[in-house]
Amino acid sequence: MTIRQITVFGGSGFVGRAIVQALAREGYMIRVAVRRLGPANPVKAFGDVGQINLIQANLRMPASVTAAVQGSDAVVNAAGIPFQRGKQTYQAVHADGARNIAQACATAGIQRLVHISGIGADNRSSSNAYLKSKVAAEDAVVAGFTSATILRPSVVFGPNDALFTRLASIARSAPFVPLVGDGSAKVQPVFSADVGRAVVAVLQRPDTARTVFELGGPRVYSYREIVKLMLTAIDRRKAIVGLPAPLMKLAGFFAQQIGRFGLMPPITADQVELMLHDNVVRPGANTFATLGLEPAAPEAILPTYLDRFRVGGRYNQDAPT
Repeated sequence: MTIRQITVFGGSGFVGRAIVQALAREGYMIRVAVRRLGPANPVKAFGDVGQINLIQANLRMPASVTAAVQGSDAVVNAAGIPFQRGKQTYQAVHADGARNIAQACATAGIQRLVHISGIGADNRSSSNAYLKSKVAAEDAVVAGFTSATILRPSVVFGPNDALFTRLASIARSAPFVPLVGDGSAKVQPVFSADVGRAVVAVLQRPDTARTVFELGGPRVYSYREIVKLMLTAIDRRKAIVGLPAPLMKLAGFFAQQIGRFGLMPPITADQVELMLHDNVVRPGANTFATLGLEPAAPEAILPTYLDRFRVGGRYNQDAPT
């Protein structure tokens, strides 16, 4: 059967926006399901008039999830939260939300369900609350919709990301750039637009149902190398200082408290814990190559959005190009 209408949960988020943009380019009709309609309005600019519509849905309310998927041919779940606040807990959004989506898709006879997870989401021994909720989410999806496709990206980068943009902001104002521990943990950053391309690719290939893909960029870096890469992109010289993980976790815990006031914490204790472990594609996993795609390298993309952090700003004539 032909897929024409797609519901995207979390389509106004960082990864979700890239997915909506990729789907819109392919001509799909898209329904973006979000908790708050107002902040999501800009995503409608990714498509032609009437191509992208917003619908209010709360993953904690199954009835709204059911309404959001009605009439669609496929569903993409890109919903997620970087920290817990009030009723928006990892359990409620990641695990229970994924269960509600999978069950709604099965009941509505949806053809395809694509679930955006993350590398490490099969680590059942992890004590990290964020990662445990990702494991539970995958289990819920597979139990509720057996033919689902799961995409596990490594750390995703792109304009206004939580990796390079955050580090560049620190480098612009602080005397040094902090690292968690010695910064030796490995990461394989993947461009947000490439995650969107992967979603399009799996939806266009029926043989990708019941399959897990691990999505990483073309190169593996240590976190120390990530910082060096960022400093090169913004043409700044700053010391890179490794800080003890327990100290960083404590700082993350206190930083997370500002989330109670509606602000985005610069880092959380869970994020610190994740940065102590490798986040790379495993040998033998299905990857971009399986889909016939070649992901972009950070070196090619960073200058397009980090230039504003250079000395003198984006329009500095002396800045490297």
